[in-house]
Amino acid sequence: MSALIDRIYACVLDRDRWAGVLETLCPLIGGCAASLNVHNLVTGAPELLVEHGTDPAASESYVETYGRINPLIDATLLYTPPGTVNAMYRVVDMEDFRRSRFYREWVAPQGWGDWLGSVLIRTTASLAMLNVARMERDGPYSDPDLALVRLLTPHFERATALGRVFDVGTAERAGLSALVGRIRAPAFMVDAAGRIAFANASGEQLLAQGSVFQDHGASLVAVDAAARRVLGEAFSEGRILPAMAVVGPPDDRRMLSVIPPSAESGGHGIVLITAREAELPLPGPLLVEAFGLTAAEIRVLVALFKRRTLAQIAGDLGVTQRTAKAHLQHLFEKTGTRRQADLLAEVLSLVPPISVF
Repeated sequence: MSALIDRIYACVLDRDRWAGVLETLCPLIGGCAASLNVHNLVTGAPELLVEHGTDPAASESYVETYGRINPLIDATLLYTPPGTVNAMYRVVDMEDFRRSRFYREWVAPQGWGDWLGSVLIRTTASLAMLNVARMERDGPYSDPDLALVRLLTPHFERATALGRVFDVGTAERAGLSALVGRIRAPAFMVDAAGRIAFANASGEQLLAQGSVFQDHGASLVAVDAAARRVLGEAFSEGRILPAMAVVGPPDDRRMLSVIPPSAESGGHGIVLITAREAELPLPGPLLVEAFGLTAAEIRVLVALFKRRTLAQIAGDLGVTQRTAKAHLQHLFEKTGTRRQADLLAEVLSLVPPISVF
């Protein structure tokens, strides 16, 4: 254990060592494959950072297709706080899970059974996790297996957090950037030369899309004329009030607001862009508390925000369209709404503008 903990902290300075840590961990608890991964809660896309023991073809298909319909992600978001270690067989309705498309097409072909998971880092837009899979023939994880990983999890948390600290600049460590990081909508801190001092997770996703802004040499570059004008106005000498305009292509119109730089912001301007409704992470625990929604109903609700049809939802969850429609009817009854548009509007009214966790 001491040697493994030493290896975990060595990964802070040398990320290439993480694969060796996972390789050492697997036989200690009878696992066959392990990964450190991040799920983007805005796009639903997973990123496999480090892996051991997974077939490369399965990894590729997970990133391209199956990670977006993984029902375990919803369960993790709803019920598992950071640092908690759980095994799938203990927290998931296995009959429902085995009916899901994710299990039928991705898990079962690999012969996997129980699945151990721990949330290491959670932000407004991403979920970083440690996962260890076990072959079906080896049965479920035992209490000693979970106890061992619980001892190691704080060290995984600290090492991954320290690794992030070494990556960020001085601006991100400031109190203002900490607040900007909690904003759900795309947000940036930009200096007078247009260089990006900090971008929150939603901002990084917007840069990747390239529809409003692009990152050229660490500088924030506007794609259309309106955005360029607003940036120029906000950084003009003596400007005090925010500069605003509607920007983006016709199918992705957003309101851009730029708060001029000031001494309080360390000479940085703050760029804010309205988020699209489908990009807002749902407050799962709040919905359970406010409306008494079940995990199945929340999975249907999440799929509706992703603009999935009832037929597609039924296929993803491995249920009949009649069952999916029944879940939708329960959502209407519990939220006091009658139409999908009213349902989604009611839920959006509960989404806080910043992450409170």
